[in-house]
Amino acid sequence: MSKSPSFKDMLMKNAVILNPVLVQLIGLSPVIAASTTLRSAVTLSVIASLELIAVCVIASALLKKLPVWLRVALYFVIGLVLVCPVLWYVESRTLTTLSLGMKIFIPLIAINSVVAVRCEQFAVKNDVKSAFADAVSSGIGASVVFIIAGAAREILGNGTIGGINLNTPVQFKGMLLPFGCLVLLGFMAAALKSFVSKRYPEEIAEP
Repeated sequence: MSKSPSFKDMLMKNAVILNPVLVQLIGLSPVIAASTTLRSAVTLSVIASLELIAVCVIASALLKKLPVWLRVALYFVIGLVLVCPVLWYVESRTLTTLSLGMKIFIPLIAINSVVAVRCEQFAVKNDVKSAFADAVSSGIGASVVFIIAGAAREILGNGTIGGINLNTPVQFKGMLLPFGCLVLLGFMAAALKSFVSKRYPEEIAEP
């Protein structure tokens, strides 16, 4: 039996070399549409990561023997069961007022493709401990992209960070629009590919 990879190896593989957003191009919609500020990016990344971890652990523990079509449907159902109460609580039981984009994309996080991909590619093929580590590392990779994109778009588009005015002389309002985020993600993906090609050239040929 082959030795299970360490969490460090999983983190490097899932968060950097095969980053879900920048390399595998999954989970792009929330980043593009809703990560316009640092606060929204942090909120989305925390919810998405916790949901990913929970669904992957459940899939590994309980869903391995089910047919693929039923498993995939259950990933989305479980995600909705987990995420929708969070949206209700944040909106009705706290002082936080969510933007329209957040109200739309928090529920959509429950059916995002990152969950289905990680569950099918890894969680249902491995034990719970490994599925947990895989989900955590993938969640970290996606969260870093969310947060960098949200912070950069807020600084460049609004001249603020975390709601604090930076008094920047020029704001590029286009960064708050989807095409602005696509440009930013393109540069981030190019920078990541350059880093991986220099530090891990053997990984470039992998799918």
